[in-house]
Amino acid sequence: MNQKPSQANQQRNNQGDFQQVTTAGGIIFRRRGRVAEVFFIKDPFGKWAFPKGKAETSEQLSDAAIRESGEEAGLKNLKCIAPLGRTSFRFRRQGVLIQKVVHFFLLEAPPDAREHFPTREELPIGKEPIFEGRWVPVDQVFSVSSYKNSDRLLARALRFIASHYR
Repeated sequence: MNQKPSQANQQRNNQGDFQQVTTAGGIIFRRRGRVAEVFFIKDPFGKWAFPKGKAETSEQLSDAAIRESGEEAGLKNLKCIAPLGRTSFRFRRQGVLIQKVVHFFLLEAPPDAREHFPTREELPIGKEPIFEGRWVPVDQVFSVSSYKNSDRLLARALRFIASHYR
């Protein structure tokens, strides 16, 4: 869990500028009695996803996942349980091809965790606010998850929860 992020690599390729960005995120769960729930945020594109963001210089990826998840969802007292793996995707922004690599961690929230979505004023400069999130029972998470490239990590998280929290 003590991985450090690589610096964003700027490279040139045949299609123009290329940037690789390393980020960290959390698949957050809580246990309420015998029921486990997973937390989703609605991203700026209106899709249900998991919180993530860039690690600060020399910050461990697991620490970045806790900090970013806490900032985006307003959840406190998150605990890193296990690394889940990584996923990646590409997109263009202002003519630059960006490959984003996201390292996901399983994070546990207290049973009574309540989300609080920060206002623009409460967020670090340049960070877009999240306005909506919800706790979803584990038997419904795949019908809510909007990004199918995260489903294998979600399945890994659910297997971990089932085997360690009976």
